[in-house]
Amino acid sequence: MTRVVISGASGNIGSALVPTLLAAGHRPVALARRPPPEANGAEWVRADLSTPDGQQALVGALQGADAYVHLAWPLQPMRRPGLLHDRGPRMLLPCVAAALDAGVSKVVHLSSVAAYSPGRGGSRVDETWPIGGAADSPYARGKALGERRLDVLVRARSATDRVAVMRPCLVGQHRAGAQMARYGLPALLAATRAVRHVPWVPRVDGFALQMVHADDVARAILAAVERDASGAFNLAGAGAVGGEEVAAALGARTVRVPRGLPRLAVAAAWHTHLGPLDPTWVDMAAQAPLMGTGRARSTLGWRPEHDAVDVLHELVAGMAAGAGGASAALRQVRPWPELRSWSARGSIARRHLP
Repeated sequence: MTRVVISGASGNIGSALVPTLLAAGHRPVALARRPPPEANGAEWVRADLSTPDGQQALVGALQGADAYVHLAWPLQPMRRPGLLHDRGPRMLLPCVAAALDAGVSKVVHLSSVAAYSPGRGGSRVDETWPIGGAADSPYARGKALGERRLDVLVRARSATDRVAVMRPCLVGQHRAGAQMARYGLPALLAATRAVRHVPWVPRVDGFALQMVHADDVARAILAAVERDASGAFNLAGAGAVGGEEVAAALGARTVRVPRGLPRLAVAAAWHTHLGPLDPTWVDMAAQAPLMGTGRARSTLGWRPEHDAVDVLHELVAGMAAGAGGASAALRQVRPWPELRSWSARGSIARRHLP
């Protein structure tokens, strides 16, 4: 039985990883700022890793651990880029250093396709593609910076064979529907769960977005731990989705639009404080390269069980249902409390992390 410490365990990927580890006979020690009320077989530790007490809790959890998985990386509040930097790339290094100091044999860091430099055409890239950030985005820059700093740290510690980096594309699942709606849609649309009532979807020629299921990401992390694998791994489901696939999932019609119009619409919602999504996320979606997953398949024996269209339909169903999980991070959408919270506290994009 392997003791696996997970930071940021209550979010989208953590909610899939904890049961995956338990089913494989491992012992997850799950750290979160807001643990779920029920342990469900895992050992939960309340810890805010941005504080000295939280770092001390991590050090304690790492004693006797065999592996450490770093998932802690907030997506919101996007209007507080300094806070996102503090809780993202700045927090990564002390956490990984603590794991290496504790002597864990395997560290897994969850990065992103956004860490890559922009792609060229429709050709798929492997893990040697340059790291530079897919767009002028705080999230993309943070993921790229985190990887560069991590590389310096592990080389200085002669620990490259102990560290694996996962680079998934957009990660979805049914129970993340409420969170994804809350993070990406205007408050009224998210709170009323009206996503299936969108009448039309913009279609931009040449746009393609890869998706991967949270369970498939969890299985890749499990394989990296069990096989003692190191280096970077691209993770994506088969195929990709564009305007036609999104419209089909929503039951809407497509309208062909110029390439810059979707960004203009998101930017208008952002600047009028009607939408929580930074428009640079549209740039990331347009500029991120399509990834090949050959290394994960050959080294980890990994095969995604869900293709991109499956993930899209499951995620849309979750958004329409306001679906969530047991943790506060994945709480369900309940229309009236959601609207009251929005009117009292404003957009999630500018709130302090609770």
